[in-house]
Amino acid sequence: MAGVAAAVLMLSACSSGDSTDTAAVGGPSGDPVSGGTGHIIEQAEPRSLDPALISNSWANSPVLGNALYGTLMIDNPDTGDIEYKLAEDFSSTDAGKTFTLTLRDGVQFSDGSPFNAEAVKFGWDRIKDRATASADITQASLIESSQVIDDRTLQVTMVEPVPNFANAILQTGMNWIASPASLQGGQQSIDSNPIGAGPYTLEQWSRQDVIKLTRNAKYYDAPRPYLDKLEIRAIVDADQRYNTLVSGGADLSLEGIWSNIDKAKNAGLQNSVVPLSGGTTIVLNTTKAPFDDVRARKAFAFALDLDGINNAAFEGTAKLPRTLFDESSPFYKDIPLAEQNRAEAQRLLDELAAEGKPLEFTMSLYPANRVVGEAIQTQLSTLNNIKVDVRTIDLAQVGQIMAKKDYDTLVSTVAFADPEPRLWSSLHSGSAGNTSGTNDPEMDVALDTGRTASDQAERAAAYETVQKRLVELNPVIFYTRAAPGVIASANVGGIRQYGIGSVLPETLWIQK
Repeated sequence: MAGVAAAVLMLSACSSGDSTDTAAVGGPSGDPVSGGTGHIIEQAEPRSLDPALISNSWANSPVLGNALYGTLMIDNPDTGDIEYKLAEDFSSTDAGKTFTLTLRDGVQFSDGSPFNAEAVKFGWDRIKDRATASADITQASLIESSQVIDDRTLQVTMVEPVPNFANAILQTGMNWIASPASLQGGQQSIDSNPIGAGPYTLEQWSRQDVIKLTRNAKYYDAPRPYLDKLEIRAIVDADQRYNTLVSGGADLSLEGIWSNIDKAKNAGLQNSVVPLSGGTTIVLNTTKAPFDDVRARKAFAFALDLDGINNAAFEGTAKLPRTLFDESSPFYKDIPLAEQNRAEAQRLLDELAAEGKPLEFTMSLYPANRVVGEAIQTQLSTLNNIKVDVRTIDLAQVGQIMAKKDYDTLVSTVAFADPEPRLWSSLHSGSAGNTSGTNDPEMDVALDTGRTASDQAERAAAYETVQKRLVELNPVIFYTRAAPGVIASANVGGIRQYGIGSVLPETLWIQK
């Protein structure tokens, strides 16, 4: 995953009923056209159609999740405002300690059973259960308890106040609610006949090939969805994704590679990127040698030339993270992250070697990041007292590797619009998602304050402290902004992104 400057997002004038749409790229003019089949490329095939196991980000299978299960709520990438879909409201009167979720009236699952508060409670409790093995357990575990008040109302009590908890819902699989009866049938049942309240239902899943979906006649937001059918394919290789789209083999592709977005822009294709802070990182395992020593972390960070990595891996097209927060963020401060200083890097390396600790480590990389590892190896080869190996891992290994802390470095993504919930989850010592193992009391206090405070000035001060501690501790090295993007042919209308690059399928239409 990597990420050109974000394309301008234009607000769509198209709406249906009382629903509100998020930002969109410019497509064909005129009213939406119904009918036809949309051919969509995603970056990863799901291991299951269980909503708890599908990741709701651009780099995975979010169109599929949105299609099968619909969305409780979305955000507007331009404004950050929350907009409601299957939910009608999600609000707190006590600064985020409790919330009341109100569901839209009259919604049904695709099998005709009622879409109700009990189904939401069941789904969220299930994500909290470690036996489910959901990647979203960290966000779901922010909930202490929930109580069904009536069919449309769920009362939610948080472990501690989290005023911005709506972000945790819409950025994760918590946004997707399946029929409890279908989930209780087990994985084989879910994968063969998933029951949701989304705009589409499953027609066929040919693994490693195509997922065919057909229009859900019971979808609440008529006349949506506009397309009769969807055919979704996963293509991991970036060149193949782009070539498939431009050759007419697909109408729309979720994209995460800056160079592909740049090519699409130059070719006159529709293209859009949700602007996020943070980015793609090299996570350093601070719980064991060599990176339990802050000097080793600083030496590594000071040794890297981000422009060189950008040129080698992304053809110079990537947007680089010079600061933690993007300049568009209200939390932006001009606090530079680690900048190249080879003299200081060599001094630290020599100091470690003199103590009998020359810096030796292994980078664990996904196949798509291999070129990044090779660029880093090349850069570090000109320094003394440092040796870097590379091993290639796949997604199936990650859970076991992380559980055993069996890595020196991993590539991960810490990307966000509002820093909640992902910054706390990635850096707080009490979070299961803290891959680096960072344990810094000052940062913990600041992250807690940023999470629980309602006052924007108080949050800004807290996140300024977080930025300063990051520079001091170097538990992660940001080497590119994330590119939660989409590219599409000129005849595709109604492209809407929300959250972390998730695309809504129900608003898509194709000009004939």
